[in-house]
Amino acid sequence: MIREGLEVKMCPSPDGGKETYILCRSQDRREKEQAMHERFEFRIDEALKKIRTNCEKRKWKKEVIDRRIGKIMAKNSRAAGLYDVTVQEVDGRAVISWKKNNAWREWATLNEGCYLLRTNVTDWSAEDLWHAYIQLTEAEAAFSPDIS
Repeated sequence: MIREGLEVKMCPSPDGGKETYILCRSQDRREKEQAMHERFEFRIDEALKKIRTNCEKRKWKKEVIDRRIGKIMAKNSRAAGLYDVTVQEVDGRAVISWKKNNAWREWATLNEGCYLLRTNVTDWSAEDLWHAYIQLTEAEAAFSPDIS
């Protein structure tokens, strides 16, 4: 453990190659990613309900609704995999339905807060490699323009 809420584990390449992987698990990052998934899921739910209501009030072509759903999923891509959306045209009217994919939710829950680093350095500890990675990201940030 690097610090409270942060674990790193060295995982040598399974083929005995010259690469080493560092599996990192961060509680803070897990909470952040979980909140992001929840926020994007809420946005998609609300948008799909709105589209369904609009489809009930007015005749929309399936292609138009497909494009609207595509835009919603692109804007909320962090949770788009959770949804199986179907649009059918019935009597010249688009009809939308969806269900949530629990396998996606289980996978997202398992990998929230986890990330993998890859390096060709094989004689450092996992902690030393993680610290070097953080230093590199901080150095890159110092030279990047602030776009906020």
